Amino acid sequence: MDSSSKRPITLEDLLALKIADDPQMAPDGAHVVCTVTTVDTEANGYRTNLWIVPFERGMPWQLTTAPGRDTGPRWSPDGTRIAFVSERGGTKQVWVIPTGGGEAHALTSDACSPSDLAWSPDSQWIAFVGKLGAEGSRQESDVRVISRLRYKQDGEGLWDGRWKQVFIVRADGGAIRQVTEGEHDHLAPSWSPDGTHLAYAGNASPDADLANTSDVWVVPVDGAAPPRRVTRGLGPVQFPSWSPDGTHLAYIGHDNACWDATHLGIWTVPAAGGAPVCLTRGYDRSVGHHLGSDIRAQPTSGGLTWAPDGGRLYFLAADGGNTQIASSSVPDGAVRLETRGEHDVVGCTLDRAARRVACIEGDPLMPGEVAVAALSGAGAQTLRRLTAWNAPLLDTLALTAPERFQCSGADGWPIEGWAMKPAGIGKGGRGPTVLMIHGGPHSAYGNTFVHEFQLLCAEGYGVLFTNPRGSQGYGQAFASATHHDWGGKDYEDLMRALDYALATYDWIDPGRLGVAGGSYGGFMTNWIVGHTQRFRAAVALRSTCNRYSQWGTSDIAYQNGLWEFPGDPWESAAFYLERSPITYVRQMRTPLLILHGENDLRCPIDQAEQLFVALKKQGTPTLLVRFPGESHGLSQSGQPKHRIAQLRHLVSWFRTHLHGDAPTAVAGPRQYDMEKAGIPLREGEGRG
Repeated sequence: MDSSSKRPITLEDLLALKIADDPQMAPDGAHVVCTVTTVDTEANGYRTNLWIVPFERGMPWQLTTAPGRDTGPRWSPDGTRIAFVSERGGTKQVWVIPTGGGEAHALTSDACSPSDLAWSPDSQWIAFVGKLGAEGSRQESDVRVISRLRYKQDGEGLWDGRWKQVFIVRADGGAIRQVTEGEHDHLAPSWSPDGTHLAYAGNASPDADLANTSDVWVVPVDGAAPPRRVTRGLGPVQFPSWSPDGTHLAYIGHDNACWDATHLGIWTVPAAGGAPVCLTRGYDRSVGHHLGSDIRAQPTSGGLTWAPDGGRLYFLAADGGNTQIASSSVPDGAVRLETRGEHDVVGCTLDRAARRVACIEGDPLMPGEVAVAALSGAGAQTLRRLTAWNAPLLDTLALTAPERFQCSGADGWPIEGWAMKPAGIGKGGRGPTVLMIHGGPHSAYGNTFVHEFQLLCAEGYGVLFTNPRGSQGYGQAFASATHHDWGGKDYEDLMRALDYALATYDWIDPGRLGVAGGSYGGFMTNWIVGHTQRFRAAVALRSTCNRYSQWGTSDIAYQNGLWEFPGDPWESAAFYLERSPITYVRQMRTPLLILHGENDLRCPIDQAEQLFVALKKQGTPTLLVRFPGESHGLSQSGQPKHRIAQLRHLVSWFRTHLHGDAPTAVAGPRQYDMEKAGIPLREGEGRG
């Protein structure tokens, strides 16, 4: 389609995107199975089905069609069946379907909430993680008695009293057998090559809730001996995986040198026990997926795959504003990139011979399609895309390509950023521009599709996004540089990047600047408007304002004193208050929109309430928008209607305060034009 006939992207286009995830290569490398999620507008929810994509020729075909969500597909080693988790029937169960077509059948039927499927080497058994007993079986009433520290988790809610255990079930049906027991979670099972043992990750310590550590454990499938601990609690353990000869286990993890700011690496340990070795210690990048977006919730990290000769391990790696597939030599730890390109990669899956790799590849103009490459060991490969599920929509849209820049941050550290020019700005024209700040702080922005950014550009706003210190992809020293300094030099990095953009791009109107961000980005937005008056409008999503009071109400903030902050609040009260944006509320004169999910357990909604009341009391233009039933993941996985409403509020707030004769930040209140934006007022809903 000619570019002149393309239309701007809209709010509703978010609901039309098809989001691919969790690619899995068939053992023979001939096909890839993945999930494709679409919005079910009528149900105000989502539908996820399995698709099969040929590696060489042929059209993709839809393997499952049932309503609800089919997730976690895994090929049987003989390639004849695919196991997956499905919500069809109303509850999550393990299902199996023939790869050549036919009816799927369920292998489980109770309230076990299965996940983490793994086939035995002989294709006869499926291991999975589940919960024993019916939901709420330990609750005799609706009164909750809390005895453990980690009793809630954002997105899951309050703990139901059941621990996650490893179970196995025959692939042709039959009784479920429990393999593990004990009062702690058992995760990510992996079969030994001879099918006699399972490895898994877990922490059996009574004080497990006080730490982020876990260990690799090995247990005989027949129950002939108790589980055996292989590692010794250095840090977290993810995706344990047996070497082809069964002598070693590999996993993704770290040694907690910088707590959760520590780079994830590839580790190996003798299966019989011994000292773990970090293969990637000399590779100054983190393993896994780190790029933030608003289209995909918790994208598949890719896991860990051994080459058949045991000589290499394959994984995803952060690489500045890109994600790449990489591999590490087991003998010497040397890392090489297997893919190249300005892109984001989700998932990493290989065939049995480790000659073909598949993933979901996306970029700033495309949210992700199945892509493959043939691995020869001759160098990084360019991925070849096999699907085009979003092409019918994207081919009609006038999208904006980001322009990369690099500037000098605090201490002279290089800061990577991107600028997106607003639509409709001609030569010599200037437009309002919004500085966007990512969450984490140990995540990153980069070459990935963000609907919100494209929407802002289509609405006439420029977008700046950067990776200040704390971001992944630039080395361990950079990622851990927010240590005891949230709101310090990270704030300076952001302001220096903004100054560079103002000096570089003549289309930015310096008198009409906005700022917005979610989670840590929301914290930083609140911090910024308390420390400068250069922004005319701000939007804080799922944010925090009071680090002291958040400490015991968040599902994870009680751990901040272990490394991010200097101790717990009673040990460093002055620091917690000094680094709390609400401390600077008297300087906050920038009109601030606060968007927050009512069920957010990561940044509880009292954080939004405190700041809203403080701003309202002193007369700063503000509005609090609450989203019932939504967790911290509202922007990526919330109810479709709520995601659209959130974006509508964000765009309308900037339209009110950044366009035309909008007042400056230090002026008095201005009516937030919700009616003009098509947002109906309900009884009792006030204006800011």
